Amino acid sequence: MKTLRIILGLVVCSLVAETASAQYAEDVLRFSQFGLGVGSRTLGMGNAAVGTVNDFTSLFWNPAGLALDRNYEFSIGMSNNAISNDATYLGSTESSNKSATNLNNLGLVYPVATSRGSLTFGFGFGRVANYNNTSSFSGFNPNSSLVQSMAPLPSTDLSGYTQSDLQDFLNNNPAFSMFLADTVRSPAGNLLLVPLDTGRVQQSAAVVEGGGLNHWTFGGAVEIAKDLMVGASLNFVSGTYTYDRQFTEQDVQGVYNYPYPFNFNKFTYETSFTSDLSGFNALFGLMLKKQGRYQVGLTIRTPTHFEINETYGDNGHSYFTSGPSVEYPYDESKDSYSITTPFVFSGGVSIQATDWLLLAGDAEYTDWTQMQFDTNDPTLLDENRYIQSSMRATWNLRGGAEVTLWSLGLRLRGGYIWNPSPYIGDPSSYDQIYYTGGLGYDLDENVTLNAAVAIGKWSTFRNVYTANSVTYSTSNENINSNTVIIGLSYRF
Repeated sequence: MKTLRIILGLVVCSLVAETASAQYAEDVLRFSQFGLGVGSRTLGMGNAAVGTVNDFTSLFWNPAGLALDRNYEFSIGMSNNAISNDATYLGSTESSNKSATNLNNLGLVYPVATSRGSLTFGFGFGRVANYNNTSSFSGFNPNSSLVQSMAPLPSTDLSGYTQSDLQDFLNNNPAFSMFLADTVRSPAGNLLLVPLDTGRVQQSAAVVEGGGLNHWTFGGAVEIAKDLMVGASLNFVSGTYTYDRQFTEQDVQGVYNYPYPFNFNKFTYETSFTSDLSGFNALFGLMLKKQGRYQVGLTIRTPTHFEINETYGDNGHSYFTSGPSVEYPYDESKDSYSITTPFVFSGGVSIQATDWLLLAGDAEYTDWTQMQFDTNDPTLLDENRYIQSSMRATWNLRGGAEVTLWSLGLRLRGGYIWNPSPYIGDPSSYDQIYYTGGLGYDLDENVTLNAAVAIGKWSTFRNVYTANSVTYSTSNENINSNTVIIGLSYRF
């Protein structure tokens, strides 16, 4: 197993390149963000739900909306998310695709008989975020190698190590173990780990991400005055995030044509980790209904305190034009850490413009600089400083409409979602934009079928590998996301 000294001393493949370990600002952001959320009706209307919801999904958008539901309700929904990614790396573009199907929601609404006003409870499950993603890319790199991130110069002087520490360090170093790096004395007498592969290689990688974030929720709402509802939901958070990358380098031009073991031909290197998440947050909501046509909603979501248990590992294999191949065997480690996400403030309004037309809009404010690792670890405190200097506050905007065709028992929906990038200075192409549509159909007076689709598009980039805080290699990625949610509700 790698010791902490070895990990900190080497900093193997740092940043989103993707070390085995996932303790970076990008991971705090991932676990702080919600995806397209819960419910097919709300998604069809662009998730403009804070001033609109009146069913089971109120627990996740505005629990005060439960007070508008005067019927017992059972709700279930399934979702499918399909991702396509066009990644450009070293002038070459490659496409990859991945899809995931999950239970989106399952729950029950239970109204309590009252002499005036209303009192309603709800409980159940919601899939609030999906980490489904993929990327594959390849290209000829004339300037650098992944090996340079495993044996970065000139950061690691091994002269002060004891013989046993030095042997332990080298045995646990992937580049040294695969005969892709060697120790050399500098003119000043320092003992350095020197990469033997420094570029002019064909590189390719395949990345697969998965998992998601779940809320197990219980909540209630009460009408405290005529047309004024308040509610709260308590959310027990669970989930997983999985990451797997296979990276390959090959000497396609015969550059490294030296006696064994300096006649490198190809190597593969795999990194993977699984993060198990648990936490807790609460959502408080208010909804005001005016003149039977207007509804205004406000919510406050408390920070989530996450406990994250992580299992990570790597392995590799090097091949030579002559001589035996060398394996770096799978090496698994475990770690745990805590993070805190920001407060989220939301407001929404809906207008019943006519008997057949409903319009809705939401605004959601999050100050991403409030994210942090809860730790005294100096490395993670540096990540907190990075969050403070690189993140910003954003307003997510959502809007939607619902048209009811009474004679057909049919409702048609459409919407728009704009989620600006949380990073300071990102171009507008990095903002996540979704166009949504959906329909609802009354199968009978008690059963309603809802379906929705969201089509999203944005750009991003991936630091492929980094050494000494210098990014050697980056892929530019264009993401297309297609999400479908189908739900069935039974009111009785």
